[in-house]
Parts: sequence; C-alpha cells; structure tokens
Amino acid sequence: MIKGILNRYALVLETIAAAPCGLTLTEILHATGLPQGTIQRLITGLLDTGFIEPSDGRKVYVLGSRLLRILHLGTPTQVLDSLAAPVLQELVDRFKETAFLAALTDSAVQSVAMAVPSGKTQAYVQPGRVMPLHAAASAKAIFAYQDSAVVDGVLAGPLKKFTARSQIDKNGVRAELEQVRRDRFAACREELDPGIFSYTCPVQLDGLGLIYSIGLVGPAERLRRFTERTIVAGLHDATNKISILLSSR
Repeated sequence: MIKGILNRYALVLETIAAAPCGLTLTEILHATGLPQGTIQRLITGLLDTGFIEPSDGRKVYVLGSRLLRILHLGTPTQVLDSLAAPVLQELVDRFKETAFLAALTDSAVQSVAMAVPSGKTQAYVQPGRVMPLHAAASAKAIFAYQDSAVVDGVLAGPLKKFTARSQIDKNGVRAELEQVRRDRFAACREELDPGIFSYTCPVQLDGLGLIYSIGLVGPAERLRRFTERTIVAGLHDATNKISILLSSR
C-alpha cells in the first residue's frame, strides 16, 4: 500500500518536472489519469512538504524549493567540477591564485572543485576537504545563511584552534557570521593555515537557500597585491556566473 502511494506521489512529481512552466490541477489530472480526489490529496501533501509550490501565486504548480535543494545537494562532484571549471579558471587567470568551489553536504562544507595557476604545484584547497565553520571562509560564507539550529548543531562540540588566529569563542563565531551576511563575503586571515589568506562569496540560487560558495586562496603576501574590494568584486562576478550555470542545471 505504501509503495502504491509513493508511486502516485512520484508520478505527480515526474509530471510536473516535465513541464518547466508548471501545470494546473486539470492538466495534472489529464496527464496522470488519476482520480480527481486522489490528485487533490497528493497535491495537498506535496504542497505541505514544499516539494511543489504554486507559481506566482497562481494555481499552476511547479517543483518546490525544498525538492530542488535536495536535488542540488545530491549533485555529483564530477558534475560540479565540470560546471565550475571555466568560472574558476577565469579567477585563476585574473589573480594568479587558486580558485575553488565549496558545497554544503549534510551539515558540513566541503571543497568540491578547484583550479590552480599554471606552474604552481602547491594547492591550498583539496577537493573533499571539510571546511571548519569557525576558521574557513568557504564555510563561513555558507553557514552564515543557514538556520540558527543548523549553526548551533555544528558549534555544539569544542572548536579546534588551528592557528593563533583561529576564533574559538562561539559567540564570536556567531557575530562573524552576522558580519558575513552584511558584507556578502567571508575572509580567512591565517585562521586555518599559517600564512594563508582566503576570500569567499556565497552563491545565491533563487528559491533554494544557500549551499555553495566560491573563493580565492593563496599566500597572504601575494593576495595583498590586490585590494580586498578588488578580490571581492571578482568573486561576486564569479558567483553570478556560477549561479546561472547551476540554476540552469
């Protein structure tokens, strides 16, 4: 019985997913062949869970932000790497430092793609590396936009002091996340690795919350060749481009 119910929900979702502009209740009825009472119950359940939502307040149904967020969280690393590669390379060409994309997976932020300047063997970000909330710019840029309950969960345990500059006071971490939301970028100034600076900007995806960030990392003395404003402007330009690529997927 449960399997049959789930199959009906899946049928409705597949039908709506095949129509990017959305479908009315009548159109869903005709496309699925299910009874009207059944469709109405299924639509109500999917609306309540956020798996579908009305488009622009009209009775035209499209896939909901909760479902789309789940789909993005399940995007294979290889796909993200392929999508992000040209955007990251543009940053590398401009600043001659390592550029990277980070993503929220479960309750952790990990680096998922990077581009390294030609001729430089030292990489400061390794794909798959978990980024600590209190010390990594990429994690700050993402967790700054998560629910307070999520942040509290990540901060529940003791915070590791990676360097003398690491912020391990939890109230101080929360205050920094508020600053990130105001400034729309995060910085790591030798908080994770000695002598290494990193700047990261959040990637906004319409209706999906925030699960990606894009950043630049390198030795402090080399990044100081550029003003903070110049670096952040370059990162914002990159986030706009990657947002379009990820949204289109």
